[in-house]
Amino acid sequence: MSDADNHHEEIVDPTLVIGHSDFFGSLASSMASGRMHHAWLLTGPSGIGKATVARLAAAWILSERVNNNYLFSAEVTGFSVSLNDPGVKLVFNGAHPDYLAIAPVLDENRSGQIKIDQIRAMVPFMSHKPARSRFRVTVIDSMDEVNRNGANAMLKLLEEPPENSIIFLVSSRPGQLPPTIRSRCRVVRLSPLNALSCRDVLTKKWPDGGAKQFDLLAQLCAGAPGRAISLAESGAADCYQVACSLIAESKPNVSAIAALAGKWGRSAAAGRISREGAVFCLDRLLRLAALKASGRNAFVTCDFEMPAIRVLCSRHSGSQLAVFHGDFLRESARAEGLYMDFSRFLLRQMIKLCEKTLP
Repeated sequence: MSDADNHHEEIVDPTLVIGHSDFFGSLASSMASGRMHHAWLLTGPSGIGKATVARLAAAWILSERVNNNYLFSAEVTGFSVSLNDPGVKLVFNGAHPDYLAIAPVLDENRSGQIKIDQIRAMVPFMSHKPARSRFRVTVIDSMDEVNRNGANAMLKLLEEPPENSIIFLVSSRPGQLPPTIRSRCRVVRLSPLNALSCRDVLTKKWPDGGAKQFDLLAQLCAGAPGRAISLAESGAADCYQVACSLIAESKPNVSAIAALAGKWGRSAAAGRISREGAVFCLDRLLRLAALKASGRNAFVTCDFEMPAIRVLCSRHSGSQLAVFHGDFLRESARAEGLYMDFSRFLLRQMIKLCEKTLP
C-alpha cells in the first residue's frame, strides 16, 4: 500500500544497500528481544540511504521469515532480506496490505510537501489489525517535507501507538522537527559512506558505467551515494562542470550562463531535484573557494573545479566569498520556499560570481 508509487517505490536488489550495519543489527536485536520500538527516527545527511534503509527494514519486518518465527522471538536472529520472500516482494512492489509508504506526491503539488491528508491516513491504517503479518509498518520519507500541522496530526499515534505498529521516520534535518516528535522516537543517526563504498553503490546501480565518472560522482557526493545518483540522473553534475568552466572564463558569457540557469533551475516540483543539485554544487564550490582564498588547502577537489576556484580566489577575498556563501544558502532557501523563479535566481548568483567584485 503506497501513497507515492510514482516517487520512490521500485523493486530493488537489497544488496544495493551498503553500510549501516549497526542499525540493522539493532533492529534484529529489538525484534529478537520481543521489545520492538514503535517509532524509529533515521537521521543523517541527505542521500546516504536513509529512505532505502527504512524500506528495507519494513520489508524485513513484513517478511514471511520474520513473521513465521515471531512467536519464538529468539529465533529471529540476524538481518537478511531475500527478494524471493513473498512478503518482501509485496513491500517492494508497494502492494503489501500491512505497509504504507508516505512521500510527496509530485502531481499538482507545487510545494513538494507531504500533505496533511496523507498523514491523517496513517490513523485508520495503523489502527486496524494486520491483514497478513504480525505488524503494520509505515515509512515516512521524509519528515522534512511534513509541516507542523502534519506533525501534530501524527503525534497521537506516537504517544499512544496501536499494538503491533511500527513507524520509520526519515529526516535529514532532525533539529527542525518538533521536540515532541523526536522525544517519542528511537533516534538513529546513519553516517556517510566512505568513497570506496560510494563507488561500490554506483557500480551496482550502473554495472556498465565508466570508472572515471564513478570516481567523480563519489568525490562530489561527500559520502552520500543517493546524492551522487540524483546529481547524475538530474543532470546537475553535468551542469556543475559547465558552471565551473563558465566561472573560470575571463569575461562573463551571459547568454551561456542564462542557458545553464534555465536548465539547472527548472521550476515546479518536477525540477526540484535539479534545483537541489544546483544548490548542493554551488554550496560546495563556494565553500572550497572560501577555504582556498583563506589559505586553507587541506581539501580534495575534482580536476574541473580547480580553474574555477583559482579564478574566484583571484577575484574575491576569503571573507567576501564566505559572506557570499552564507547569503547564497539563505537566499536559495528563501527562493525555494516562496516558489520564486529559481532560474532567474541562479542567473543573478552566477553573474555576481563572474564579476570582479562581490557586493
